Amino acid sequence: MDARVFPSMQTDPDGYGGEETLDPQDWDAVAELSHRVVDDAVRHLRDLRERPVWRPMPGDVEALFRAPVPDQPMPIEQVYGLVHASVLAYPMGNIHPRFWSWFMGAGNFSGALGDFIAAVQGSNLGGGSHAAARLDQQVVGWLRDMVGLPSSASGTLVSGGSVANLIGLTVARNTAAGIDLREHG
Repeated sequence: MDARVFPSMQTDPDGYGGEETLDPQDWDAVAELSHRVVDDAVRHLRDLRERPVWRPMPGDVEALFRAPVPDQPMPIEQVYGLVHASVLAYPMGNIHPRFWSWFMGAGNFSGALGDFIAAVQGSNLGGGSHAAARLDQQVVGWLRDMVGLPSSASGTLVSGGSVANLIGLTVARNTAAGIDLREHG
């Protein structure tokens, strides 16, 4: 696969009326790379118990994270190769069954597939009448009912503890302000 598969912008004379697009020129190559990524992810989780919980990065890998911004595009297959060799290979270890340091979320394949689908759909849950927003409301409703909160209780699903803490602090600030911060902020 060459650098033309995912250029930063391309003009597509074959079907998009000359408009600029971020679409790849070769969807079959994208599908092939996607299958490789999923296969690697399955192996990463399946073989987890055979690896150490954590291992230090060698100096040459660590140096990659201090490199200057590239001045030329790189084919996505090469980008994935770097991610596979330099990021996936040196995890924090929190998804390993022998990681007993502190509590934090652990990766799992079902969650990864859900994140993938959400990223492909790209819905904004800030409002609107669409399926992703309704799904968020439905799951929050189920959780509300499971713990016995009143039907007037609300919430939203977030990506993790840091975002949840930020939302909690925002709600506390807004409540303590005594005014409608959105209107009079």
